[in-house]
Amino acid sequence: MMIVVDSMRMLCAFMIPVTFLITHNIYPVFTIVFIMFLLALLFNTARCAIIPNLVSKKRILNANSVINFVGRAATFLGMFFGGIIIDLKIWRRVFHTEGWIVAFIIDAITFLVSAIMLYLMKVKLVTHAKEETHLKPKGFYLLVQSGLKRMWEELKHAIHSIIKEKNLTFAIGTIFLLIIAGSVIYVLAIPTVQQEKAWGTSGVGILASIGTIGLLLGAYLIGVFGHHYDLKTLVLGCFVLISASLVVFPFLNKFWMFALICLICGTLISPIFIIQDTLIHQYADEFIRGRIFSLRDWVLNGSFVLGALIVGSLSTLASKQFLFVLFGIFIASLTIIGWFIKTNVKGTAIPQDST
Repeated sequence: MMIVVDSMRMLCAFMIPVTFLITHNIYPVFTIVFIMFLLALLFNTARCAIIPNLVSKKRILNANSVINFVGRAATFLGMFFGGIIIDLKIWRRVFHTEGWIVAFIIDAITFLVSAIMLYLMKVKLVTHAKEETHLKPKGFYLLVQSGLKRMWEELKHAIHSIIKEKNLTFAIGTIFLLIIAGSVIYVLAIPTVQQEKAWGTSGVGILASIGTIGLLLGAYLIGVFGHHYDLKTLVLGCFVLISASLVVFPFLNKFWMFALICLICGTLISPIFIIQDTLIHQYADEFIRGRIFSLRDWVLNGSFVLGALIVGSLSTLASKQFLFVLFGIFIASLTIIGWFIKTNVKGTAIPQDST
């Protein structure tokens, strides 16, 4: 799946400039971008599900940390060098083309390189024994109906597994806390920095870069020291500190204070994502890992849309300062409840192997 998806993303990246040059219309480009992001969801689900087939159980946390660190670093470097590549005058002077066209071509080449490297990987995957069946002609309606029925059954199976295994319930449950914090930051924090503090888009960009450094730092720290501690305790501790950051955010008045909070929050967010992945890897059956990661991504993206809508609606009824404090206390309260639940659930330790 990852090889096919990267091959398709290569074609999409190449078709973006071609489509715009042919149509001189941005709307067909939107369609290609939508397909690329849809393919990214498929790729991320397959990538997350395959990690335990590449490393031993006791190395999963380290592997997730490395993947997270490299992904964040690549995103940061991509944005940085992407801007430089686009602005280079050599493309127009020597090749008589625009920099943004060259950037998309380079992007397409990176997907091709990724597909080739994935093809060269040696991975041992366990497969279900399938019964031999004879192909029967089906109408389009019956084909779609059977596909939707199977998808619904697999979804119910994944949900049942999450409810049955408390560690998976914990991992998925922490997503909603992330959604609350993320919605507050997106809807309230960015306008505060951009408009009320009058630091504009450049100020938001600088703070976002500092937050990215925090993400890298958090991924490094959890990879090096995380295996010494109970992972769920670390997650809950991160949420307590994030809630405290939200409470104090509206009372800050210096740029360096905002920068410090962004660095701290970035450092706290990375371990949460990494530990979520590690818990799913450790406790989800191999044949449903993909479904759970897919469900996780759907919940994450779908809930964020709803969370941003709710926070945005509340911002018309109450002051931003009040909402920062309110949601900070709300996240802290849910974290404390989760702490008591965790202490009363047996079998919370991460299983280790001897390899």
